[in-house]
Amino acid sequence: MTAIRPQFADTLAPELAVVFFDRYELEPEMMPSIFQVKTSDRDKESESAVSGFSLLQQTAELGPLDYEDPNQMYKTTYTHLKYTKGFKVSQELWEDDQHGIIKNLPAALGKAAKRTTEYYAASVLNNAHSTSYTSYGDAKPLCSTSHPRADGGTAQSNASSTGITLTEPNLETARTAFRKVLDDKGQRFTSNPNALIVPVDLEKQANIIVNSVLRPGTANNDYNMYKGQFSVKAWEYITSTTAWFLADMRNHLLTWYWRIRPEFKQDNAFDSDAALYKTRVRFSYGWSDWRGMWGSKGDGASYTD
Repeated sequence: MTAIRPQFADTLAPELAVVFFDRYELEPEMMPSIFQVKTSDRDKESESAVSGFSLLQQTAELGPLDYEDPNQMYKTTYTHLKYTKGFKVSQELWEDDQHGIIKNLPAALGKAAKRTTEYYAASVLNNAHSTSYTSYGDAKPLCSTSHPRADGGTAQSNASSTGITLTEPNLETARTAFRKVLDDKGQRFTSNPNALIVPVDLEKQANIIVNSVLRPGTANNDYNMYKGQFSVKAWEYITSTTAWFLADMRNHLLTWYWRIRPEFKQDNAFDSDAALYKTRVRFSYGWSDWRGMWGSKGDGASYTD
């Protein structure tokens, strides 16, 4: 529908001192600080990996060499989808606007594009425990209690099976579990969590735990080993009030692909003089490996996929 003057009479009234327009500030963008952001010039991108090797085998003098095949790991495909939004206004409404409201509408499209980015990026964590939301090739959610290994070894977990809440002892439980994850040959590797991602509901609790000078929640003046180890990332777009996540920001593979960054265009309808505005963007998102992430629903309930 095209906006016309009768619908926006206040914008035409010079006697009004102020007409407010989209006055709410955007929340800080979190996607670029959490995801591995990449660009693409194709319709889709695929990411895969090959495992390393297990331990060397003790070999007798002149004994045969032990040969071992690497494992082909899982493949993830990122298909770039298109997202758009636009508006139309009559030429007369544009010309007669007394408060600059209509002329600022294109800037509102920019805000909508940023909010769209945040919404879909956060959906990866909002659906991290959902079995109907999978990206990585093992057909499991991001946070699962039973990720299969490519070599057929014992399945692994990067989720709390009891939905532990965010407390100092539970943070240690999660940190320890995080560091014990193995690769697809069953070998240890270095991955230390250094980010605590929470909804705004847990921002205070998270900062008390990781930023207190002394040990939080106790009269014992123990050294707080978490101080300086974790950055707290409180994200308004996380919908759960209890879920929390640990991330190794150096090694995780939460991935965002820009195919076309937000672009803005304007045109005019020849017959009606309507002014047309639109924004268009293409992107894809997901994860190429679950390692480097750990999550709890934080609700104290049992969880298994």
